[in-house]
Amino acid sequence: MIKKKLLIKVLTLLFFAVGPGLSGYSQTANAPAVNYKNKDSVLSWVKDLYQPGVEIKGDSLLVSKESEQLINNKEYRQVMYPSVYTWDVAKEFVQKQEIKKALWFFINLYLARQENKEIVVKSLLVYNKVFKMDKMLVSAFYTYILTDPEIGMIEEGRSEITAPQVMEKKMNALKEMLFYLDKYKTKDVKEESANH
Repeated sequence: MIKKKLLIKVLTLLFFAVGPGLSGYSQTANAPAVNYKNKDSVLSWVKDLYQPGVEIKGDSLLVSKESEQLINNKEYRQVMYPSVYTWDVAKEFVQKQEIKKALWFFINLYLARQENKEIVVKSLLVYNKVFKMDKMLVSAFYTYILTDPEIGMIEEGRSEITAPQVMEKKMNALKEMLFYLDKYKTKDVKEESANH
C-alpha cells in the first residue's frame, strides 16, 4: 500500500512537470477517492482496475456500473470523450486515483501527437512496477471503447459501431502500448510475470 501511495505521488509529480506544456483545457469528473483505511474499499478499487466494462461469462453479458453510466448518462460521456484529450484531465484522474479513466486518456493521448507516445509509455512503465499494466490497459480499453462517440453512437441505450476503422486505430495503439510495456519492463517485473 505504501508503494501504491508513492507511485501515485510520483505520477502526479510527472504530470505536474509535463502537463503544463501539453495542456489545452481542464475538466473534472465526480468520483470519490479511494479510502485507504477501508480494506474492502481498496480491494474493490483494485478489482475494478482489472475488470473490463463489458464482458461475456458463459451465456451472460456482464456490464459494469461504469459502462452502464456511460450508456445512460450523456453528460458523463462528454467528460470521458472530450473533443480534445488533454494531459490536465489525465492528471486530474490520476490525482483522484481514477486510474482506469486516466488510462483511457493515455490511449487517446498516445494517438494524438507523436511526442505523447514516449510520455505515455514511460508513465505506464512506472505504474507497471506496482500493477499489471497490460491487464489494466486492456480493461480500460474494453470499458470505454464501446461507448466512444468517435467509433459509434448510442441509441435507446445500445451502442452501435459506425466507424470500425477508428476502433481498429485505437486497438492498434493499444497493441503498440502493450508491446512497449513488454519490451521495456524491468527485470523484476519480468520475473514476477514469469512466476504467475
